Amino acid sequence: MNLNLTRNLLITLFSLLAISLLSEVILRIFYTPLNSGWGWSDSPRRSLSNFENDFPNQLGVRGQQINYEDGDFVILLLGDSQVEAATCSPDNMPEILLEKKMSVLFDNKVKVFSLAASGWGQDQQLLALKKYYNNFRVDIVIVWVTPKNDFWENTFPDRSTSIKAGHLKPTFKFNEDNLIGPFLNPNVFYKNSALIQLFASGYQELKGETIEQLILTKWMNELPAPHSSNFNDDNYNSKENTEIDLNEFSENIFNFSGKRNITILTHEDFINSRSHFSPYAISKSERDDYSINITKELFLKINDLTKSNESKMLTLYPLREDFDIVYNDCVKFVKSYCNRNQKISVTLDYLSLLREIIPEEQLINFMLNGKDEICVDKCDRHLNKKGIEQVAEKLSNILKKKHLSALKN
Repeated sequence: MNLNLTRNLLITLFSLLAISLLSEVILRIFYTPLNSGWGWSDSPRRSLSNFENDFPNQLGVRGQQINYEDGDFVILLLGDSQVEAATCSPDNMPEILLEKKMSVLFDNKVKVFSLAASGWGQDQQLLALKKYYNNFRVDIVIVWVTPKNDFWENTFPDRSTSIKAGHLKPTFKFNEDNLIGPFLNPNVFYKNSALIQLFASGYQELKGETIEQLILTKWMNELPAPHSSNFNDDNYNSKENTEIDLNEFSENIFNFSGKRNITILTHEDFINSRSHFSPYAISKSERDDYSINITKELFLKINDLTKSNESKMLTLYPLREDFDIVYNDCVKFVKSYCNRNQKISVTLDYLSLLREIIPEEQLINFMLNGKDEICVDKCDRHLNKKGIEQVAEKLSNILKKKHLSALKN
């Protein structure tokens, strides 16, 4: 009797195990387990590229294969969507255009590679650079910074400017001058099991909340305080300010050049610092300050990593008439669509804030010539081939003059 019972229990156990494994295999065909981070295959801008020769490099991000000779000087472009350049052909990516310019100046002794994906902050850039150093060398790492995005991207465990959680990513926390993490690494959620996650997701849906939202809420509760929900900037005078939708302003930005006291209407959650405008608020919340401090610390960590691998870190920020002149001159307030009582006054001086967190000797900036003609289109203000060629030209000349004197021989 005991033998029969034991046999039946074993049969039942192995049957359940087999069913679970089969269910896991079948589920993965239709249901992707929760993950964090992304490369070229799941980049937010991947769908904008339809080039036949568009493949990732060895680290899974867009770019040419990382191959160099012993005598080559290697440059790595570290960044986000502008380095990824999804709307440009692979032959017109920043890495290729910069390599062509540098090769003319230094007799083909320079190789340039990319390590970037749309929506990356310095958190994902730091982690990707660590992986790069496991297999490759580099002489200069150039971080192409995006001060509109980087600060809020480095603050949260997801990428979204609304109250609703976005795609999760590995990221860090900053506490008492220490960078802690990374948290939410890839393949760690529910043992990376589609079956377990399906049950967990179902349970969360019964509670009216996604797993991502649960993670975000917990994370935000551990951050410094945001603005209060009834925050109101007393300097605002509706009669003196012109209110314009954010998308409308961006698409027609040069039509507003010379105008003053523009108020941007947005769905972005700037009260909780989940916004392009948050670090530029004149009256910053504790969380706004936190986003600046953690970004500064991440740059320090990238710099330390390059030094420990006998490389040098530089940062690049090309100044533009749309972002750095019109935005700075015209936009004085940001106002919420969701709660018209929520508004902040801003100073959108991107370069000044970068100078607060990056040493001057590491920061390369220059003015780009052109307006809409250097952008993909009015709805997509990323640089097009014409704009990237100008960056490559000016950057290569600065590198030759200030940073690569040893290559002249």
